[in-house]
Amino acid sequence: MKEKFLNDQMTNRILFILSLLGVAIALYVTQSFLRKTPIVCLNSGCELVRKNPASYIAGIPVPAFGLIGYTLLVLLTFLRTTSTKLHKTLLPWIAGITGGGVLFVSWFTYTEAFVIGGFCTWCVISAGNMITMFSLSLYSHSHKK
Repeated sequence: MKEKFLNDQMTNRILFILSLLGVAIALYVTQSFLRKTPIVCLNSGCELVRKNPASYIAGIPVPAFGLIGYTLLVLLTFLRTTSTKLHKTLLPWIAGITGGGVLFVSWFTYTEAFVIGGFCTWCVISAGNMITMFSLSLYSHSHKK
């Protein structure tokens, strides 16, 4: 029998760490949006994105939605470590939230490219993070016992 590349416990730890990374990124960018302060960035795209009305949904900065999603993922990945029952039942929720996150970051990346005309480095990193988390959650789900 083939041994799994990553066991479920290790995958959950990686998901937890990536969730914390996502919270840190989203928190930093959200506070810059709310305070209207410059974002430390590798290019001028972060400021272009921050100042554009397309980066707000009903007056709420787009990174705030990422902050909510990543915070939920931190909680769920942590709760998976507390009991065997939760370990099994929360994985579909994690896959669902990360799947929704992938759809959301895909929409926003499209918006950056074709509406705003610039890319925020932090948004691109967060998008890659969410895609990685979704892939890991699918991997974990397909290899569960």
